[in-house]
Amino acid sequence: MAEDYETLLNKAMTEVPKVVFEKDRFQIPEADVATAGNRTSIKNIKAVASALRRDVDHLAKYLLRELGVAGDMGENQLVVQGKFSKNTVDARIKRYTEEFVLCRECGKPDTKLEKSGKFYVLRCEACGAKNPVRSV
Repeated sequence: MAEDYETLLNKAMTEVPKVVFEKDRFQIPEADVATAGNRTSIKNIKAVASALRRDVDHLAKYLLRELGVAGDMGENQLVVQGKFSKNTVDARIKRYTEEFVLCRECGKPDTKLEKSGKFYVLRCEACGAKNPVRSV
């Protein structure tokens, strides 16, 4: 006996994670930036990467490339050479989020960054879309 549309729809909706239906649940995290001399420290880099559900090394590599500077990871912070304002760092984190976190189809942050051969693919857990992204 074939199931009707409503039954199949209700069954499918129970399979979708509940977080997908929440509104305004995602906030792009702000960086905790401190400047000392000619160095800038991003003190909460691990918390930012965790909030974005991304590897801290991937985020750090992106920030270093976008800022065009050298730097290194400390215990819990990223130290970069040069003076950068909080607004500059936050703008780069926002750009990272738009490129490597948010789904291009539905705009939700429920994505995973997967390596497919030599390339990275952004796979959305909410709508199922797959989009290639550049490597950093």
